[in-house]
Amino acid sequence: MIKIFRNIRKKLLIEGKTSNYLKYAIGEIVLVVVGILIALQINNWNENTNLSKKEVALLVNLKNDIEADISGLKRQDSLYAKKEMDAALGIELFYKAKTIKDIDSVLSLTSGLWNELFINRNTYNEMINSGSMYTMKNKELQKRINKYYNLVEAHIEYIRSVNSSQNKIWEQDPAMYPAQLLEKQLRHPRIDIKSLDTAWINNPKSTTYLSLENALNSNQNESNIYRREVFRRILKAGNELNTAITKELDSRR
Repeated sequence: MIKIFRNIRKKLLIEGKTSNYLKYAIGEIVLVVVGILIALQINNWNENTNLSKKEVALLVNLKNDIEADISGLKRQDSLYAKKEMDAALGIELFYKAKTIKDIDSVLSLTSGLWNELFINRNTYNEMINSGSMYTMKNKELQKRINKYYNLVEAHIEYIRSVNSSQNKIWEQDPAMYPAQLLEKQLRHPRIDIKSLDTAWINNPKSTTYLSLENALNSNQNESNIYRREVFRRILKAGNELNTAITKELDSRR
């Protein structure tokens, strides 16, 4: 092609057709520029196509992560629902307890769960680190994804702080000591529970009674009810985000 253009220009110069040569030269430049622009456009189209394919692949992976998290959260919610019901029954039995065996049953029902909130952030972190999050076409979906993982991170940190504060209260608060001592005695293999003092059971003003009452209610409110509320909140947000991602993927097909 270049050889043909060169021959045409040479022929025009030999024939002395200068004006035609100039017109031809300009036309050739325009043609080259148009060719370059078309090549750039094709290159940009290819790049955008590749970016779009990569974005779709990441969204599919993110959807899989979220669906796995949703399944895990549902299991956690079921677990906490049972613990919440057991603890409520245990607290009810505590106020009706007459013997140390009754108290032993109460403690078995009200044992707390201290599970943390675990969410798979692998795909989300990949999107952030690779910059793919910031080049997403759907900016509204981008905002929703970031909002979801920021919400999750905030709750993870808060649950950790609650765990830490509860541990400190249980270990360091003098008011908790009678409840701690009682639990250790009931769980000690060498202690005959029949030998334990039971006078406090019928004395709502005794330190052991008040300590145990405080421990049971605190565990129910902070460990069971609060955590279940957090899991359900994240579960709701995860379902909503999963629906939004599914809608975006459907629009790309």
